[in-house]
Amino acid sequence: MDLSYFMRERTRIIRLFYEEARIPFEQLKQRIEDGVSPFEPPPFNPDYDSEEPPFLNEWMEAEQTRELVGMLAVSLLSDTLRLYFMALEREIGLEFTSKEARKQHFKKGFVEAYRQILEHIMGEIYASCPIRFDLIEQVVLARNDFHHSNDFLTFQSNHNIKTLEKHPNPFFVSEDRQRWDVEQDMPWHGLPIEVSRERLLEAITEVEKLADWVQDNDATIWAWRRGTRKAKDDG
Repeated sequence: MDLSYFMRERTRIIRLFYEEARIPFEQLKQRIEDGVSPFEPPPFNPDYDSEEPPFLNEWMEAEQTRELVGMLAVSLLSDTLRLYFMALEREIGLEFTSKEARKQHFKKGFVEAYRQILEHIMGEIYASCPIRFDLIEQVVLARNDFHHSNDFLTFQSNHNIKTLEKHPNPFFVSEDRQRWDVEQDMPWHGLPIEVSRERLLEAITEVEKLADWVQDNDATIWAWRRGTRKAKDDG
């Protein structure tokens, strides 16, 4: 089965979801900024002393919802990765010696676990693997931090400190936070997860590259599988 084909079928939908779902909220923000009905600026009141722009709450709600679209797209991409690796495991016919051995192998997360599996199966070919597994892993970590957020007051999610220790320059952050020091520059409120269009599309492309690379080396996988079966039969 060509899993890379089905990978691209899913990522095509994720791209479509992100590009189209954020449009209404971007348009809403623009209408507020332009003072379009029903967001016309109120009449001038000399007794009104606040510098807060009109409809600020509505603008912030629209911005927060637009950001949620990005996080939901990352979540869909993470789940796609998980399902892809599960399908790949079935295709390979991978077997562990025990449930405990499998549990131990996946202790550092499923991305690293499957990376090690691919490294073992591909042999020398793996040395030329072009995939940035650190980026792919951060898709899953961002999804986990989003889903396990304990902040009831906002939908904003922050990077887990363990994530930042492993990835000191996290992928999903705003441009002004792309270089920082874990110990010296940690904001009191945590480091927010920011999903820009450019970063999301880059992550999707990297996931697609992974599926394409595995498919391009399908012959190596099947040779390994035949060898494993033969060794099992001989034993």
